[in-house]
Amino acid sequence: MDKHNSELILKMISDESIVLDIGGWIQTFSRADYVIDIMPYQTRGVFGKVEVGKERFSKNNWIIHDLNSKLKLPFEDKKFDFVVCSHTLEDIRDPLFLCSEIIRVGKAGYIEVPSREEESIFGLEGKNYTGYCHHRWLIEIKGPEIIFRFKTHSLNHSWKYHLPNSYRKKMQTNERISYLFWKDSFQYKEVVIISKEKIFKELEQFVRERKAYPAFFYLPSTIIANFKIFVKKLLKLDKSKDDALCNAPEFYSG
Repeated sequence: MDKHNSELILKMISDESIVLDIGGWIQTFSRADYVIDIMPYQTRGVFGKVEVGKERFSKNNWIIHDLNSKLKLPFEDKKFDFVVCSHTLEDIRDPLFLCSEIIRVGKAGYIEVPSREEESIFGLEGKNYTGYCHHRWLIEIKGPEIIFRFKTHSLNHSWKYHLPNSYRKKMQTNERISYLFWKDSFQYKEVVIISKEKIFKELEQFVRERKAYPAFFYLPSTIIANFKIFVKKLLKLDKSKDDALCNAPEFYSG
């Protein structure tokens, strides 16, 4: 979770607030009163804790639950004053169902996911793979709405459909995540694109808008091919001139 945003959360809630952390196994939110995750309590905190301080939750309030099961969360409606769900929705088979459950059990909350730019970086986690290998979704947060797109393998098909690793070096830390503070409710939807052509078009448009590649990359292939032929001819001409000079007779004055 973003450190700055975690500090904002602590200012927003009171000591009496009941807080739930959904999917908090890998990096626990210490202030949470309850944590729900498929992994056991004893193995929590692989990436440490979100903020310094004693864990407020205990083993008794660590709920083991498969968030992919599409079973309702084992809590009554609006039980929690604040619900944290950080870097979890991108892993879930049906994140829309989980969104509905977050709204059902919480009065307010915070959601954080990898930004679509981050998830579109080629070579981020593997030499020939785009984004994080275990994530299922490209996610954008626009205003109060979370937009999910299936993370298609077409991302790896061409440079036109993903961002180069060099693009990430220019990104600020806060550009690598997308987040939403919400109260009462928020909107969410899945964008479904079936046509291969439309998938390619949408991916390319996203990359083009980020201006991650020089404009000449997008020139028609015939122009690029002709340019390569032209360069080869120039190189050949230069070589023939050099050869002629080397073979020319030497003249001496005197």
